[in-house]
Amino acid sequence: MENRPLCAKDVISRISEIGSLPQTLAAVLKTLNNQMSGAEEVAEVISKDVSLTFRVLRMVNSAQFGRRRKVTKISEAVVLMGLNSIKMLTLSSSVFGMVNDPELLRRCNIKRICRHLIETAINARSIAIETKYKEPEEAFVGGILHDIGIILMLLYFREKYLQVLDRMKADQKGITQAEKDVFGLTHGEVGAEIINSWSLPPKLAFVVENHHSPNATSMIPEEIELNNIIALADHLSLGPFDDYFPNVEENIEFVQLVGRKLNLNNTATNKIRRDSIPESIKLAEYLELDIGDILDILSEANNRLAELYFSLEKLYLEKQKLQTLVNGELIESTLESVQ
Repeated sequence: MENRPLCAKDVISRISEIGSLPQTLAAVLKTLNNQMSGAEEVAEVISKDVSLTFRVLRMVNSAQFGRRRKVTKISEAVVLMGLNSIKMLTLSSSVFGMVNDPELLRRCNIKRICRHLIETAINARSIAIETKYKEPEEAFVGGILHDIGIILMLLYFREKYLQVLDRMKADQKGITQAEKDVFGLTHGEVGAEIINSWSLPPKLAFVVENHHSPNATSMIPEEIELNNIIALADHLSLGPFDDYFPNVEENIEFVQLVGRKLNLNNTATNKIRRDSIPESIKLAEYLELDIGDILDILSEANNRLAELYFSLEKLYLEKQKLQTLVNGELIESTLESVQ
């Protein structure tokens, strides 16, 4: 029994501390899901968490909401922000609160992981709006949660997961293959299991498990659409680790494939990628989250764009070379037939 491979439920069963939702998030979601609840009931739950109260008031008084008069009541903030924004902010605070572990901060680049989650969430919401997906905030939540499995495995299986990162760099095969080699399962499987244990919508469990697969199948079209949105958003973002997407050309082809599935053209995709940087910095400020030095972030973004440009140029030249060879063979074949 001890020698059998781990399954997702084995991993979750060992993480006793997360057998249920963080207390504040559980209370907020329960209140939001109660159709009889109004702004006062939601505000009452939020007010019990000092940190969340501060973040809500800070966000509602930001330039994003354009208020001339300062809002000081949580109930008014709930009305102005809307329930979806409240859910998004609460969920984000809960997820990022998990990584506030001194030992983990010492061993891993947590700033980069947090930046990846925020950037993916921003991209997902922008893609959802561009493609007219009916619930953009749901896409945002999917972006925040898509790599929750990585966070959990780092927190509770730290040494073993650090082996995953070493293997990923050595083999250059990507994160999921390295996880299968070390754990026998992926962060998507672990993440989906915890989403189910938290009784969150099945759609979220589906995308958390399948966001690395653009060909995931489901009987529910909305699950496939949301999964493609999260998958594209993930690949448009800087990965949570070096060598997360080891092959730039394959990453470009992935983006092109999923973009076509969503009927999203290259111009729109590039704009979403470009706009995500300042939006991510802004959201991190609202959440009081350190995602790194702004100049370093901008420099890294510019370097990544340059890398993508040269890879695109390489793919274009290879395509032109192939086309020339095909044309040459056609001409040669035609001449032989004439002779």
